[in-house]
Amino acid sequence: MFESFVYHPEKGLRGNLSFVEITQALKDERSILWIDLFDIEDKDIDFLTSVFNLHPLTVEDFILPNARPKIEKFKDYFFLAVFSLESMNEGIKGMIKTSELDCCLGRHFLVTFHECPVSSLNMCKDRVRKQSPMMRSGTDMLLYSILDSCVDSYLPVIKEFDDLVDAMTNELFKDPNQDTLKKIYRLKNQIIHLRRTIGPQADTVSMLTRNDFEFITPGAVSYFRNVYDNLVRLNDVIGTSRDVIAGAMEAYVSITSNRLNEIMKKLTVITTIMMPLTLIASVYGMNFKHMPELNSPLGYPFVISIMIALTVSMLIYFRRKKWL
Repeated sequence: MFESFVYHPEKGLRGNLSFVEITQALKDERSILWIDLFDIEDKDIDFLTSVFNLHPLTVEDFILPNARPKIEKFKDYFFLAVFSLESMNEGIKGMIKTSELDCCLGRHFLVTFHECPVSSLNMCKDRVRKQSPMMRSGTDMLLYSILDSCVDSYLPVIKEFDDLVDAMTNELFKDPNQDTLKKIYRLKNQIIHLRRTIGPQADTVSMLTRNDFEFITPGAVSYFRNVYDNLVRLNDVIGTSRDVIAGAMEAYVSITSNRLNEIMKKLTVITTIMMPLTLIASVYGMNFKHMPELNSPLGYPFVISIMIALTVSMLIYFRRKKWL
C-alpha cells in the first residue's frame, strides 16, 4: 500500500495516483513525484524495480530493517536510511521507540518507506495537502522538509529524557533504593540507544552537504547543513546526559557504600559497648561456690552500677572521638 502526490507547474497538486498515472508522471521531468510506502506488497516491489528502476539491494533494505543510518549512491537515485524518535508514554517512562524511515531521492521523484507510523512524515503530508510550497521547490527540498520535521520531533523526546535524568539525580541524593538503580540502568540503556541513532545519523546527513550527490542542488545544501547542525547539537545534549548518568552510577555505589559503612559503624559501637557488660555478666554467671560478692546484699546493685558507668563512659568517649 502507498500514498502518492505529484506536483506539476501547470496541473498543480494531485494525490492518490494510480500505477499508470505514476508512470506518466515519471516521464514528465517537470513533475515532482512523492510515493510513500507503508505496507509493501509483492506488486509494489515489482512496480518499484520496473518503473523506478530501484536496485534489488535497495528493495532489500526496504524489507529488512537497518541497524544504523546509512546512505548509498546509485545511478538514478541515492538511498538514505534515517530514524525517527518517539516517546512511549503509554509504557515505562524513559523508554524511546525508534522507527526506520527509508528514502530514495531521484531527479524528480522521492520514494519513502516505513513500517511503523511516523508522526513527522504525517505532518509533511498534511502540509502537502494544504498546498504547501515544499513540493514546488524540488525533490531535494521535499527530502529536507521531511528530515527537518524528523529532527524537530527529536526535541520533545530528548527534553523529556533530560527531565527524567534530572529527576533521577534528585532522587539519588534524597533516598536512593533499588528502584533508583533500575532507573539508572534503564536510562543508561536508552542513552546508548540514542547515541547509536543520532550520532551516525549526523554523519549520514553531513554527507548530503558535500556536493557529492547530483540530485541535491547547491541551494539546498545549506538547508541540509542546518539539519546536520541540529543533530550535532542534540548529540552534544545526549553526551551531557550520558556523563550525568555515568556519574549517577558512581554516586549510587558511593552512597550505598557510605550507608553500609554507617550501619557497620553503629553495629560495631553497640558490640563494643556490650563486650565488657557481657564479660561482667559471664563472670558472675559462673557456678563457683566461693564468690565473695554473691553473699553481699549490695552485690547486685554494685555490679549494675558498674555496667551503667562503663556504658556511659564509653558513649562519652565515642562522642568525643566523633564515632557517633
